[in-house]
Amino acid sequence: MKLIAYFRQFLTIIIDELMIKLIKLLIFPLLISLALISCNTTSPNKVKKSDAQKVTNIEYGTIKTSLPVKIEGESDWIGATAGAMIGGLLASQICGEEEILGTKCQDIAVVYGTIGGAAMGSVIQAKIGNHDGFQYIVNIDKCGNDISNCQNDQEKAFVQGDNNALPNGQRVVIIYGDVIRVMPYEE
Repeated sequence: MKLIAYFRQFLTIIIDELMIKLIKLLIFPLLISLALISCNTTSPNKVKKSDAQKVTNIEYGTIKTSLPVKIEGESDWIGATAGAMIGGLLASQICGEEEILGTKCQDIAVVYGTIGGAAMGSVIQAKIGNHDGFQYIVNIDKCGNDISNCQNDQEKAFVQGDNNALPNGQRVVIIYGDVIRVMPYEE
């Protein structure tokens, strides 16, 4: 009986130490990942530093319709790499020096942890990037050289993330750059 009690106590201590290590290894990378992902936006009011001090083309128009849309996040190498690093680090804490079929258990765990972490990081990055937005159909003005004589010439569709839709009939300026922004415009 005492042997079973000692064994349970030993397992409890090992599990507690492992959990503390896992939490320490998870908190820092998780906070960094959340900080990086929170910078991801399609809001027209937020621009990248690289967009500053650039000459861009613009068009003027009027919102014909605005429809709510769900913008789905996408994953890239950042999420997969962060997940692989975290998965590999966590897996390195498993097994110790035990061997399974002549291979260190820890090596096997690191391989599977890295692969699983990459998959999880990719999925998490995509899910965190999901947000609401609007699709705008805009009647584009054709003004030529005389801005006082503008006519609606064609329609274009734009999707951008934002909390509130621009109302139908709103005059807008469309700013073309690395990303396209539709902004309210008052003459």
